Amino acid sequence: MYGFFIGLAIVVGWSVAEKIEPKVGRVAPWVLVLGLIGARTWHVVDMWSYYSQNWSQILAVWNGGMSIWGGLIGGYVAFQFTIYNLQFTKKEKWESIGAIATALPLAQAIGRIGNGVNGEFGNLVFGIPWWAAEAMLDLMLFVLLRGRTPKWRVWIYLVGYGLIRFFLQPYR
Repeated sequence: MYGFFIGLAIVVGWSVAEKIEPKVGRVAPWVLVLGLIGARTWHVVDMWSYYSQNWSQILAVWNGGMSIWGGLIGGYVAFQFTIYNLQFTKKEKWESIGAIATALPLAQAIGRIGNGVNGEFGNLVFGIPWWAAEAMLDLMLFVLLRGRTPKWRVWIYLVGYGLIRFFLQPYR
């Protein structure tokens, strides 16, 4: 079920970003692939004490273990490389990354449901599991981003999600 929700998050996020800015469809495949590789790599590095003793689990993504920070870094590297090769204008670059930044919190909220069905309940925040609290805050961030200029959407996403994680990290 974890994989189902991650897959659903990808489909919904990609669809929303492409609806906002159709040119996202030209960069999304690479952003997705390198984002997933970055997400898993960051997780493995972060949990190296476990994976150094369990090599066979490094590629076992069906057991969970993706990091949003690695996903963002990998996705951003792919985005920069792709827009350079496609020769996007500065305006097309901002419109595309603004669309992606708008769709990310919605996709992350769906992905957090995957954490819940994966049994990652952790500590409670205001009476609900951390993943549910983050999903709700991600949805609020998604609503906040709508209707803003692309540059503002990127900055609001980065600051907003950074604050969400800062306050919820102790509960994970």
